[in-house]
Amino acid sequence: MRLRQRDLKPYTVKGRIPKEDSDGTTYEDWEEEGHIIQANIQPAGGRLMAEMYGERLAYMLSAYVESGTDLKETDGVCVYVAPDQNPDYKVVASPPWSSHSVVSLEAIRP
Repeated sequence: MRLRQRDLKPYTVKGRIPKEDSDGTTYEDWEEEGHIIQANIQPAGGRLMAEMYGERLAYMLSAYVESGTDLKETDGVCVYVAPDQNPDYKVVASPPWSSHSVVSLEAIRP
């Protein structure tokens, strides 16, 4: 299955950088400059995802991207925020299909 080019929109992806405070507490930060991917992002749903994620499903999206897209788990995606801000969603799963990947995104809650 090929993805329709007219449905794909540009989104900024930023890699996760683990950091450590002076007291030893670890936290995650994001790259300053990300890269652009073309994706079709929709609300997540379905019986299988409801069984896997339960109540977290309300905070999730599904992104359809072409195969070969540079996207890995724990990357951040700027969906509803500007590309120069920190991402509002992170990649939790990226199972490949024959011609595309269906990436599960979960909201980053403060």
